[in-house]
Amino acid sequence: MERLRFFSRDRSRRILNIAIPSGLNSLLDIINLSIDLLMIGTFGASALVAVGVSLNFIMLMFAFTTIIFVGNSALVARFLGANDKRSANEVTLSLSFASFCFSLPLMALGFLGYELFFSWVGISSEAHNIGSAYLEIVLCSVPLLLIKQVSISAFSAAGATKFPFYIKIIITLINPCIKSILIFGFVFIPAFGVIGAAIGTLIINFLETLALFLLLLVYKNSPVALRGRINFDYIKRAFIIGIPSGVERFLTLFAILFMTKFVALYGTYALAGYQIATRIEGFAFMPGFGFMIAAMALMGQNLGAKKPLEAKYSTLNTLLLGGIFMGIVGLVMSGFAPQLSSFFSKDIEVINASASYLIPIGVSQVPFAFICILDGALRGAGITKITLFINSVMIWGLRVVPCYFIATLGYAVEYIYICICVETFLRALVYWRIFQSGIWRKQKV
Repeated sequence: MERLRFFSRDRSRRILNIAIPSGLNSLLDIINLSIDLLMIGTFGASALVAVGVSLNFIMLMFAFTTIIFVGNSALVARFLGANDKRSANEVTLSLSFASFCFSLPLMALGFLGYELFFSWVGISSEAHNIGSAYLEIVLCSVPLLLIKQVSISAFSAAGATKFPFYIKIIITLINPCIKSILIFGFVFIPAFGVIGAAIGTLIINFLETLALFLLLLVYKNSPVALRGRINFDYIKRAFIIGIPSGVERFLTLFAILFMTKFVALYGTYALAGYQIATRIEGFAFMPGFGFMIAAMALMGQNLGAKKPLEAKYSTLNTLLLGGIFMGIVGLVMSGFAPQLSSFFSKDIEVINASASYLIPIGVSQVPFAFICILDGALRGAGITKITLFINSVMIWGLRVVPCYFIATLGYAVEYIYICICVETFLRALVYWRIFQSGIWRKQKV
């Protein structure tokens, strides 16, 4: 039991109070996206491809939202841990202002770049036209996405993840209603089709951002608020912390796109199975994300309170809980891979192709949990340059490059999936050694 002295019920309860709402919040995002795609799928393959590729382009924008999320979260957690709520409020206000200013050139860049992205992916002219019309509306929500990240990260840093979660529940309830009316029409409202989905997305993003913004602005019991003055030093410090994480996210997203291209070389069945398997994996990722947010918040708060030992114990406790939970998820993924895949397809070849990915990926869920949690802890400490280096070098050097040779030399696709599994174990080991070194104790933000 001496080795488990970091474990306590109170600490575990605090971790789960942060992790569970965060994970469920992200799960609701996936559910909302799945509902959208089901509705759009009724308009044919071209519409589905157009929106799917458009969403991949929007995902590249998430590299910039990561800058805001990580930078704001690290500073707010430190200040709240030091009982300096005034500074935490000023960080949130300053980053809200910076997000709006930063979003305008980013939105313009999106309008200028999506045509090149469609050409690079190589979609049909019909899908290209549909995707262009869709993005011309959805890209207008970029300012909302960035400002929303400030609110969510502020609540996450305070450990109050239930507030964004409650709002997300309401949004999830009204999302299908708004989308259905705009896509298919209702009474005097005409059917807008895919354009209706884009308009609905813009409305939903506005409502969610407004709700979070008002919560920070007027709710008296909020742990953090929009108060004080705009402090450019806080903006600078947040961007110094957040930019490496943004670059890391951008490189990771491009690595995912390359992996999809590699699998596509094995034919339609392999690609279809891979798409189904990654969708299942996306559901499994949600608890890992929740524990990552918990590790980030508690690391920042405890370092701000000058409690490095508690910061270490909180991270170790999170690793124990996350490892157990993700281990169970991994057993289900590997042990019931064909059954899970059969929910999405009845074609035996597609099911087998999906299972061939889920089995090795299920085996690597515990080390994947370690990566998520330790990445979150290091980000909470403000050590984002190290996480950028680890993820970029290992994902591209030990995953993308070897998988390129596996695909181009004609080896079985299963070797690609085994390569991903092995890289996950190795990266988890590197993260563990970095955390054990204690470098996070001395980081200033």
